[in-house]
Formats: sequence, structure tokens, C-alpha cells
Amino acid sequence: MKLPIIALLGAAMFLAGLSNAIADEVVRSVQAQLQKAGFYEGSIDGTWGSQTAAGVRRYQLANDLRVTGELNEVTLNRMGIAPAVPQYKALAALFKGGPYLTAPPDFQVATIRKAKENLKLLGYYNGPINGDPSPALTRALEAYQRSAKFRASGRLDKTTLQALNLLTVSGGAY
Repeated sequence: MKLPIIALLGAAMFLAGLSNAIADEVVRSVQAQLQKAGFYEGSIDGTWGSQTAAGVRRYQLANDLRVTGELNEVTLNRMGIAPAVPQYKALAALFKGGPYLTAPPDFQVATIRKAKENLKLLGYYNGPINGDPSPALTRALEAYQRSAKFRASGRLDKTTLQALNLLTVSGGAY
């Protein structure tokens, strides 16, 4: 069964905003929900494909949602799988107004991890070293920015990235 290109693009655009691990987990959760409700018979492997999209369409139809076959916020909320969407929004908010806003999610996650490491070394952050945006990271960024006499935005803007030695010329890995 061929899937319309629009449905594939919609799902791909949503999933592209998430790191690979998060996207796989979202799809895995969706597949499990769809299978439990009888809308999906494929394997629960975290891979988006035509069977998953068809299951999403059947779920949307049965739940009086706009039938798109795409993972959108309304469908995920109805399924009770909304926590990944705020995570994505938090990731975007952290880079808002900076040069890495449109960088690939994996690069953004790596940048957050390195920012946490650097802020920890400087004594501003004491939480886990991972790629997740968090209130503790925002507070650490604000404290660092205030002490450096930068605008205390709590974001990874160009000035902060440069001061933390995280700004690359090409936007590639450090």
C-alpha cells in the first residue's frame, strides 16, 4: 500500500523535530496504543511506516479527529502521549533567537549536553549531564549570563554559545 506523500511528510516533519531516540519512543508508544485498541497489527518497533500511518488514520476516524494519518498534537493528546511534544517545544525555546534554532535535533541535544558540562565546570549547573532541556539548565544559563553581564534570557543564544565555547563556524560537531 502506497502512502500519500503528504502524510509521510507530515509525520516526518513532526518526528524530525525530535531526537531520534525520542521519535522512536513516540512511534513505539503510538504503535502500542494502536495495537491495544485494535487499529494496528504490525510490530511495535518504533519505525514509522505505512502500517503505522494507516493505524493512525483508523484511530483518528474512530475518535472523530481530523483524518490525516499524521502524528499531530491533537492525536497524541487524545492518545495520552503528549509529553514528547512539550519536550520538543522546550528544545526549540532553548535555542530561540540563536544560530542553532534550525540545527538538526541531534546537534541541538549534543549542544545542550556540552553546555551542561561547561556550566557544571564553571559552577553554575549541578544536574545530570544529558541533552534534555530542563528548568535547572535555564536557571544555570540565566545565572551565567547575569554574571557575564549578558542579557539573562536563559537561552543558548549566539553570545552565550560563544562564551561557553560552543559556537562552531560550520554548525557541525565541536
